[in-house]
Amino acid sequence: MKSQVNIAVIGIGYMGRNHIKILSSLPDVNLIAVCDVDQEKTQKIARQYKVRGYTNYTKLLENEKLDAITICMPTPLHYKTATECIKRKLVTFIEKPICETLTEAKKLTKLAKVSHTPMMIGHIERFNPVVNEIKLRIKSGEIGKIIKIHTQRFSPPVMSQNNVSVVIDLATHDIDVMQYLLGEPIVRLYAEGLTKFHKKEDLMSALLRFKSGTIGLLEVSWLHPIKARNLTILGENGMYSANYLTQELQFSRQSSHVYTNTENYFPFTGADVVKVAFQAQEPLYIELRAFINAILFKKRMPVTGEDGLHALEIAERIIKSANTNNIIYK
Repeated sequence: MKSQVNIAVIGIGYMGRNHIKILSSLPDVNLIAVCDVDQEKTQKIARQYKVRGYTNYTKLLENEKLDAITICMPTPLHYKTATECIKRKLVTFIEKPICETLTEAKKLTKLAKVSHTPMMIGHIERFNPVVNEIKLRIKSGEIGKIIKIHTQRFSPPVMSQNNVSVVIDLATHDIDVMQYLLGEPIVRLYAEGLTKFHKKEDLMSALLRFKSGTIGLLEVSWLHPIKARNLTILGENGMYSANYLTQELQFSRQSSHVYTNTENYFPFTGADVVKVAFQAQEPLYIELRAFINAILFKKRMPVTGEDGLHALEIAERIIKSANTNNIIYK
């Protein structure tokens, strides 16, 4: 078994800098180099972490002896960069989404498979402790049969030149979380969206139907004045309300008590509300730790290329539905 993983980070924007910070702190990781087209930024980060800096990732791949790479570049650059890394047999981590288009994702996943090169997609919410607490509780049967799952992922307007749909950029998180928690396919969907600041969608709402009959409601937007990341799951026995950002979880249990002594309402049941206690942790740290462990112990990647491909496939169906005003069936 290897005792240390030699790794480099390509792309040192917001996520890339966080990758560098965490990877450099792990005792079984040797951060070799960083790469970004911004020379000034690259030199600054390279000096700070005492690693080599590159502005051309091809030169990095040619010059350095690496075991793995993490790609934190704009989505349109994922396919070309990851292809070069996988051809060099480097274990590759790609920040979600896997690629900009389904065609690219299929080619990349096939390349990784035929070359026997492990690839992990950075669907970070799978590693959010609040999501995994919910998963454990669903498995225990606490909430009963799930009736509805509702996600909201809102951000302030992003004035970037990266013309990727909000569905590809944000909704892939929630598509993955929904299927991770429910463990079943989406059989039909319908969506409505709009554009305002970009050439592609800035806002999208999608209504989903899962195989068991569970209803999903997915909302993503770059038009909201505040950032919000919320998940609500309604079951036969109650409801989970989660905040991804604060890692807070509330369970509203259906009460057996019926309120009948009311003047203005029909009899109704109440709820016993409990704030769920669990250990909060940094999701990116857990995610990258899992990536390194999979390399060291030669385990299956916790989020595979196929997982990333599937999330992107559903995202493209959502966009197609919005553009054609049609219900899309599996």
